[in-house]
Amino acid sequence: MRSLSCVLVREGPSDDWFLPVVLQRALQDMCRERFPACGEVQEIRSLPEAGNQHPDSVVRAIEAELGTFDVALYHHDGAPPGKSDLVIKRMREAWQEAGYREPLVPVVPVRETEAWLLADPEAIRTALRVRKLPEPGFEPERVHSVLRPKEEFEAIVRQVAGRKATGEHGVRDYVIRVGTTVQIDVLRRVPAFRDWWDEMIEALERLGYQHG
Repeated sequence: MRSLSCVLVREGPSDDWFLPVVLQRALQDMCRERFPACGEVQEIRSLPEAGNQHPDSVVRAIEAELGTFDVALYHHDGAPPGKSDLVIKRMREAWQEAGYREPLVPVVPVRETEAWLLADPEAIRTALRVRKLPEPGFEPERVHSVLRPKEEFEAIVRQVAGRKATGEHGVRDYVIRVGTTVQIDVLRRVPAFRDWWDEMIEALERLGYQHG
């Protein structure tokens, strides 16, 4: 039985509250569905010292971790698209030039990571411990049309839990709760999450995970 280890280069500290948790859960589902010979998905390790805007600093930080992971996950918010696409293109090129065996798989929520938080209203309701949310939810297929997903999520928390809950500590707790309960099948209906999912499958196939 093989195990899977990933490192994550993320954009901001708050992304650590959600992405490592939800991506590990997604990979567990993926391996059960597509790669049953993978018996363990290890906790995803974040590399905060890597930054994420400059390919050279990312490559240097990950180089120090070579031999300890199977796949590198590179997070960058997908807005504005012109800037984001260029950064990701440069990162891919730098990775290819470095010649690492380990794949690099981008994680690119449109606008902000919080867009994925909004995809599953049931998970938000559970995190807030309420029977009903003050506003109707967003369809996963259209969640990236929300212009300011972070503000939208905080507004929901504020309406339900009060202003004190929107301090950094309070928001962090609710983000983590959503990360542990959001349905991966719902996230797979979000186009950008599906892009990550499909590219991750390709990466694991290149590494031979389908053969055990």
